[in-house]
Amino acid sequence: MNNKIRFLIRFLTGTTIIRTIMFSYMVLNILLLLLLGLLSVRDSTTSLTKEVTQSSYKVMEQAARGLSFSLEEATRPLVLLAGHYSVGSLMNPGREMDIGGRIQHERNIAEVAFGVSSLQSIVSDVLILGKNGYVNNLDGRISLRWDYPFTEQTWFRQAISGTSNKGFITLGLHKQDYYLEKDISKYNKPTLSITLPVKDYTFKTIGAVIANLDLAKINEMFEFSSYQNNESIFMIDNQQTIIAHKEGTAIGTRLHFKGIEHIYEGNSGSFITALDGRETLVIFHPTSVQGWRMISTIPMSVIKGQADSLKSNLIGFIYLCLFLNILISILITARISRPFGRLLSTLDKIGEDSIYIIKNKYKYRELNLISDKFRELVIRIESLVKQSYQSDISLKEVELKTLQSQINPHFLFNTLQLLQTEIVCGSTEDSNHLVLSLSSLLRYSMKQSEEMVELEQEIQNVKDYLYIVNKKYDDRIDIEFLIQDEAILKNRTIKLILQPLAENVIFHGFGENPQSAKIKIRVMRVKKGMMIVIQDNGKGISRSRSRQLARQLNQQDFKAESIGLSNVNQRIRLKFGPDYGLKIRSRQGVFTSVYIVLPIT
Repeated sequence: MNNKIRFLIRFLTGTTIIRTIMFSYMVLNILLLLLLGLLSVRDSTTSLTKEVTQSSYKVMEQAARGLSFSLEEATRPLVLLAGHYSVGSLMNPGREMDIGGRIQHERNIAEVAFGVSSLQSIVSDVLILGKNGYVNNLDGRISLRWDYPFTEQTWFRQAISGTSNKGFITLGLHKQDYYLEKDISKYNKPTLSITLPVKDYTFKTIGAVIANLDLAKINEMFEFSSYQNNESIFMIDNQQTIIAHKEGTAIGTRLHFKGIEHIYEGNSGSFITALDGRETLVIFHPTSVQGWRMISTIPMSVIKGQADSLKSNLIGFIYLCLFLNILISILITARISRPFGRLLSTLDKIGEDSIYIIKNKYKYRELNLISDKFRELVIRIESLVKQSYQSDISLKEVELKTLQSQINPHFLFNTLQLLQTEIVCGSTEDSNHLVLSLSSLLRYSMKQSEEMVELEQEIQNVKDYLYIVNKKYDDRIDIEFLIQDEAILKNRTIKLILQPLAENVIFHGFGENPQSAKIKIRVMRVKKGMMIVIQDNGKGISRSRSRQLARQLNQQDFKAESIGLSNVNQRIRLKFGPDYGLKIRSRQGVFTSVYIVLPIT
C-alpha cells in the first residue's frame, strides 16, 4: 500500500513526459470541448438558417435556369408563326383575298402548327389572333368558341401594345374561357402566356401570336424540393400575384406581407417577416423575366425546432465527451505508467532498424531513451508515398472523365446550318430527324452521371452522329450495322468510345468529299467477351503510321491532344485491364479496320 502511495506521489510531482502529455491533453481537450459547445449552442440557429438559405438559393437558381430554358423553347413556335407570310396575309385588314388563296394560307399555317405541336414542351396551345378578327390555334380552331370576343380582352390588347422582354411580351394570368366546355383540361383554367406581335410590311402591329404555357409543367419545377416538407417555393409577377405554385389553389392569389418590397430591390436575398401570423424566413431569387421572382418561405419554428434538437443533442454529447475525456485520460495515464519500462525495452529492439540515432541529453529520462527510435518516421514516409501515388491515380481518372463532356463546336455549327437548309427547303421529315438526332447526341454526351452504359445506347449514339454527318454529305456514305446477337447489346461498356472512332473514319478516312464511301460496324461475340469492328474503305494508313499508332496504343502514359484512338484505348485498359482495348489493321488506299475488344459485363 505504501509503495502505491509513493508511486502516485512520485507520478504527480515528478517531471515526466507521460504526466506532462496526459495532463496537457486532458486540460486542452476539456477547454476545446467547452469552447466548441458554447459556440455551437450560440450559433446553431444562425448556421442552420444560413444552410437552409444557401440550399434554397441553389434550388431556386436551378428552377430559374429551367424556366429560362423552357421560355426560350416556347418562343420558337412564336417566331415561326409570327414571321410566317400566310399569318401576316390573313391578318392584313386591307388585303382582299379569294377563297382559294385563303384556303392555301390556312394549309400553310396548319403545316407549321403541326410541326410546332410535335416539338412543344411547356406550351399547351398557341393562339393566332389578328386585329381584323382572324382566329386560329394549333388544332385549327376545333377547340375554340367561334363567338368569343378575343379582340376585346385585356390580355389581347396587352399582347399587341406591350413592351417586349427578352424578345417576347409576358401576359399576366388569365382564364381560358374561350375553349369549349368539353375540353376539360383547358376550359376556364388559368394560364400564363407569352406573345410576339405580328407586323405588316410597314411595321404596324396587325395581330399577335400567343403561347399559353402549361402551368402544371411549370409547377413541376417547384415540387421536387422542400425543407422538412414545410418549405414552399413559388413564383410571383411584378403585381405580387402568385403565377406558379405546387398547390393549384394558390395560383392567382395576391401575396402581401411586411417587407415584400425588398424582393424587387435586389437580385437575391432573404429576410425574416411575419406571414400568416407566423415568423417566416423569406428567400427570393430573380428569374430571366423582368418582374418575376422566385420565392421560398420556411417557418422559423421549423428551423428553430431543428436547432433546439441540435442544441439538446450537442449539450448531451459534450457532457459525454467531457466525462469520457477525463476517464480516458486517467486510464491511459495509469496504464502507460506501469509498463513504461517494458515499452522502452520493446522500442530498443525495434531500434536495430533505425536509420538515425540521437545521443543528445534531454530533460526527460524517457525522451533520452526514445529519441533514437525512428520507426514511426519510416512508417509515416511510406504512408505519404502511398498517398501521393493514390492521388496521382485519382487525378488521372478525373482527367479521363472530363473527356466525356467534349463535343466539337464546328460539328454543332455545321449541323445547325444543315438544319436551317432542310427547314428552308421544306423537308419536314428530315428536319425533325435532324433535331431528334442532335438533341439525343447532345443529351447523351452532356449527361455525366453515368460512366457505364448499355452497348445499345452507345450504338444508338454513333447512329445519331453518323446520320447527321451523312446528311452533310448528301447521303453519299453507305453505313451498315451488323449485330450478331441482339442480346449482346444489353452488356454494359464505357460511355463515348465509338463516336471518337467514327469521327476518325469521317475526317481521316474520307476527308471532305467522300466518294463511294462505306462504313461497316459489326458487333460479335469473341473468346474474351465481345468485339466491335469499325471498317471503312477510305484512304487507309501507311505502314510507318500504323507502327507509330501501335506504339502509342501500348504506351500507358501517352498524352494525346484529342479524344481519339489513344484516349479511348487508355480508358478501356484503365477500366477493364490490359487484355482489352484497340487494335488497328489498314492497307493504304484500300481499307482501315479498328477492333475494339471488351469484356461481357
